[in-house]
Amino acid sequence: MAKKFILQGITGDSHLDEIRDAISVQDISRVVISVAFLTERGFGLLSDILKPIADKTVILAGIRNGITSAQGLLACVECGCKTYAVDTGSRGIVFHPKIYLGKSDQEARLVLGSANLTVGGLNSNIEASLKVVADMEVADEAALVADLEGKIDAMIADFPAHVVEVTTLEQLQLLLMAGRLIDESVKPAPSPSRSSGDRKLDAVPQMKLEKKKLKFTAVAPIGGDIKPAAPDAPAEDAPAQAVVEAPVSGAPASDHLKLVWESKALTRRALNIPTGVNTARTGSMLFAKGAFSDIDQKHYFRDTVFAELDWQHDDAIKKEHLERSKAKFRIIIKDVNYGVFEMALTHDSRTDSPAYKQNNSMTQLHWGDVLPLVALEDLLDRTMFLYRDDKQPGLFVIEID
Repeated sequence: MAKKFILQGITGDSHLDEIRDAISVQDISRVVISVAFLTERGFGLLSDILKPIADKTVILAGIRNGITSAQGLLACVECGCKTYAVDTGSRGIVFHPKIYLGKSDQEARLVLGSANLTVGGLNSNIEASLKVVADMEVADEAALVADLEGKIDAMIADFPAHVVEVTTLEQLQLLLMAGRLIDESVKPAPSPSRSSGDRKLDAVPQMKLEKKKLKFTAVAPIGGDIKPAAPDAPAEDAPAQAVVEAPVSGAPASDHLKLVWESKALTRRALNIPTGVNTARTGSMLFAKGAFSDIDQKHYFRDTVFAELDWQHDDAIKKEHLERSKAKFRIIIKDVNYGVFEMALTHDSRTDSPAYKQNNSMTQLHWGDVLPLVALEDLLDRTMFLYRDDKQPGLFVIEID
C-alpha cells in the first residue's frame, strides 16, 4: 500500500491535483466523495473529470453549516452525480468527514484529511491529508476500502431523515428558503465576534502560501423566486474604542448589509503607507472600480453608494465644485471589530476636468482618525469590502481581510 502525506499551502502539494489523480483510476467502477462543505466553485474544479463518470459517483455534503451552497449541490445534480445532503439537525453537530475515493477492480486511490470541496479546501487553504493507493488484489487492502464504502452506505441507509438524496431544483429552493443552504451568489457580510481598541496589537501579515492562480466567473443566483431565510441578528458586540457610541456601536445585523464595493489588492497609496521618509500622506483614498469592473466610477459612489448622505458644496473660493459629506463607518480588520468612526467624503462634481474626461474616480474617502488602523504594512495586498447598512442610513462597514 503506497502512502503520501499532503500538506497543501506549505509545500507544493495541491489537493486539487491529488484528488483529480484519485478519481482518474483506470476502469473506474465507483467514486465516493464526502465533505462538510461544498460550493459551486469548488465542485467546478472537478466537474470536467467527474462528468464522464457521474453515474458511478456518490457525493455527500453537509448542510446547515453556513457554507454549503444551493448552487454547489445543483451543480452536482446537473452533472449527473448521485447527491446527498447531510443534515444533522443541530448546529452543535457537524457532518465533517472529508473523503475522496476512486476505485476499480484492481486499484483504489483514497485521499482522507481536511480538504472540503471548496476553492479553499482544494487550493487556497493550509490543508493536510493522507493519500493511499490500495491494491484491490491484496486482501487487507481491499478490506479497508470495503470497510469505508460499507460504513458510508450504512449511514445513508440508517439515517434516511438526515441523509437525503437531492434530485431537483425545487428541493434546493426549499432548503435555501429554510436557511439550511446558502446562496453562493451573495457575499456574506462580516459579523465578527471579537473586538479591539488597539490595532497595533495585531500586525500579523497574510501568509504567503503556495497555491495555483485560478479564475472564476460570478456565481449566478439559484433559479426561481424563493429567497433564503434571513438570519437572526447577531448579539450586541463588545464596546469598541471609536468616536461614535451606541446605538450604532453594535455590529449591524448581517442581513441588513449590502456589499456595494470590493477593491483590488490594496496598495501603499490606498492605505496611505509612506514609501519613504519624505513621502507625503494624502490622508485619503480614491474609490476606483476595484473588482466592480462594470461600474462608472465617476458617478457610482456619489450617486448610488452614498446618495442618501447630506452633501454640501464647499463654500471656499475656487472649491465650490467640491461636495462634502460625512458618514459613520464600522471598521473590521482581519475579522476584528475596531468600532465605528465618522469619516469625511469628498466628491468632485466637475464634468469638464481632465480627471473626469479620463474617466477617473471623482469620490474620495478621508481616513481621519482611522488612518492609524489602516496605514500598516500587514494590510498590503489584502482586499477591502464596503457594505451599506440599508436599515441604518448613513452607516457603512469597511472590512479588510
